[in-house]
Amino acid sequence: MQWIDEMFADMEKDRATVSAKRIEKAAKADRTKHLKKQVPGTLNAWNALVSSITKDVNEFNNHKQRAGQTPARIRQRHFECEVHLPGMQGKSLVLTLDDKDLQVSVHPEFPKQPLTIAIELDKEGQHASWVLGESTKENAKLSDEQLSEYLLKPVLSSASIN
Repeated sequence: MQWIDEMFADMEKDRATVSAKRIEKAAKADRTKHLKKQVPGTLNAWNALVSSITKDVNEFNNHKQRAGQTPARIRQRHFECEVHLPGMQGKSLVLTLDDKDLQVSVHPEFPKQPLTIAIELDKEGQHASWVLGESTKENAKLSDEQLSEYLLKPVLSSASIN
């Protein structure tokens, strides 16, 4: 019956339209949320950290002892970076930048950790360092490369080598 086919086609169009509007609304809200929270200079610091992490993961994957192994993968979204290690019950290191704070979690085992890593910008807001813990003079200030090693070393070292 043609009218049933038309009815289902109309229902599918309506469903697709509603779904597209919902996705667009959620993406716009998410984008607005992130844009409002970020302070000047954090984008450069975030990009530098992700670049260091990418470099370290690529070196890890290309290491001669990792030959023939499934490589670790990196997925980056807006202020979120995930390093996934296959063959380890699907462990993933997930970093999320929220304002000046870096949230770190290892899935599936650990929930998000308290906000203990933050960006500290210089007076001009151009150069950044990463601070572990509350921002005090005693706390370690790390470069992008040092923070990448600090975060990745424990996770990557548990990757199996057959």
